[in-house]
Amino acid sequence: MEQNSTFRRSAMICGFYIGIALIIYQAILYLTHQNMNPSFGWITYVILTVGVFLSQIGYRDNLLDGNIKYSTALGYGVSVMIFAGIIQSLYTVVLFKYIDPSLLDKMGSMQEELMIQRGISDDQIEQMSGIMSKFRNPLFLVFSNLFGYAIYGFLISLITSLFVKRAEIESEQRTENPESNIIENSESKK
Repeated sequence: MEQNSTFRRSAMICGFYIGIALIIYQAILYLTHQNMNPSFGWITYVILTVGVFLSQIGYRDNLLDGNIKYSTALGYGVSVMIFAGIIQSLYTVVLFKYIDPSLLDKMGSMQEELMIQRGISDDQIEQMSGIMSKFRNPLFLVFSNLFGYAIYGFLISLITSLFVKRAEIESEQRTENPESNIIENSESKK
């Protein structure tokens, strides 16, 4: 039971920090009027990936004595991302409801412009705009945000967990043969 509460508490804290980092980044984009610029979107994924990776390493080294299974690292990474998604979703609601309610309309106009550039007919644009307007509300964005963060967390964690996992067997071998441990430490210092 103690392990589960530590897992959840640690994931919440790490998710909170990643969520705050994203909010700060997105607030900077908003204040510099670059929030609609798709060129800066990749930085969000870098923040998420680095955040999950560092969270998994911290959890492994600080709370699990340096050992973590692949499945535990994967679950931890997804949990961190879900908590980051909750924080990010709260920011999304505040942004669209209170800070800049016109932002959803701006996003709709931008989507219509993209459809015009692609050569879609006016009838199709009107039909698609009607459908998309139903999904342009803060509540839908919250749920889609959470779902997206869970999926992306799973995808990130599939990869990062490969690098983070460390079996207890490796740790036991190091304690059984202290001479090799000394040699490894002296070689790593060179």
